[in-house]
Amino acid sequence: MAAKWTVAPSHEELAFLLEAGVIYRDGRNFSAARDIFMGVKALLPKQELPEILLGTVDFHEGKFADADIHYQKALELNPRSAFAHAQLGESYLFQKNKVGAKNHLRSALSLDPLGESGVMARWLMEMIEQVTFV
Repeated sequence: MAAKWTVAPSHEELAFLLEAGVIYRDGRNFSAARDIFMGVKALLPKQELPEILLGTVDFHEGKFADADIHYQKALELNPRSAFAHAQLGESYLFQKNKVGAKNHLRSALSLDPLGESGVMARWLMEMIEQVTFV
């Protein structure tokens, strides 16, 4: 009979792992970032944050359609995730999908008007109005 493992990392340990993943992603070590975020996803399968962060890795690599899949999975886990809506809106903007971008950015704004996701969404909405797509 195979042994069953139970791992319950502390909030501090999870925060450390997530920060390490972000540092790797921002340092363009996408493979290491993806490995870390996949590990956190295994630890927290019902949380949207690891899925969103996996999407940000794909987004940074220019794989917008792959990023969208992660953001949509995050929204399946938590339809009220302002962070997922903001990220998906940004991805749609980079794909020149103004309508989709505006819809998700509006959702982020309504869910988190004063927080980081709302600030990001507001800034991106302003950018949409100033950008002409060719």
